[in-house]
Amino acid sequence: MTEKPLTEYPSGTIVRIVGINGGRQARSRMLAMGMTPGCPVEILTGGTGGCRVRVRGSDVVLCCGLAGKILAVENNSEEGPHCTCCPPPQVTRT
Repeated sequence: MTEKPLTEYPSGTIVRIVGINGGRQARSRMLAMGMTPGCPVEILTGGTGGCRVRVRGSDVVLCCGLAGKILAVENNSEEGPHCTCCPPPQVTRT
């Protein structure tokens, strides 16, 4: 798989969550925010300093440590899980 942490995707990219490379607390926090495997996520602001993402219609700011633990693939990739309950995110231009 060509999964990468969220911190490695540029702004404007839509990705799908593949997994969370962290302990129970990190996984619980991400799952509580709706970041489940297969869920599409729009990277609003990316980079190594942290990420601002849109997931399930909500904007979430993640510190670089947490964003680095969330593994994802490009949304149009055939790899990884696919969510059947989430509509694809609409890219907004600001």
